[in-house]
Amino acid sequence: MSTSKRLGMDDTSGFDFAQEMLNGDVTAAINFDRIQQKRDGTYIIFEYLLCEESQTVNPHTSHPNRYMHKNKKKFTSLWSVTQDLNAILYLVNYAKKGTRHEDKVLLMKVTNITENRVETEDYPLTRARFQAWFRKQNAVCL
Repeated sequence: MSTSKRLGMDDTSGFDFAQEMLNGDVTAAINFDRIQQKRDGTYIIFEYLLCEESQTVNPHTSHPNRYMHKNKKKFTSLWSVTQDLNAILYLVNYAKKGTRHEDKVLLMKVTNITENRVETEDYPLTRARFQAWFRKQNAVCL
């Protein structure tokens, strides 16, 4: 029997609190979207990358290298933590449900991140195929 609970409401209160406390200062932190631990002790880190409908790219055609110059600190920090934990890092491009590209999800298993480049193994999926894969990843961590 699992001691975990189902996901409920989105909790942005911690983010809102940190934002208030920084009072407009630039942040030194990165937010982790999801960290889970498999039964064998291996950590899996997920970072969700939203493709807005107004962008010229969609989840299957976008890649972090397109905007590495804007988010270098985020990606290099994620990679540093991934290495420290001997974890697996997945970047997930997605679009909001109800939008034109909602059925496109790009699962990217990160193999390396340098100062200038994110190297990935890419798996273009449908929303349903990603969901099935994601649920399996969740199950091996219960």
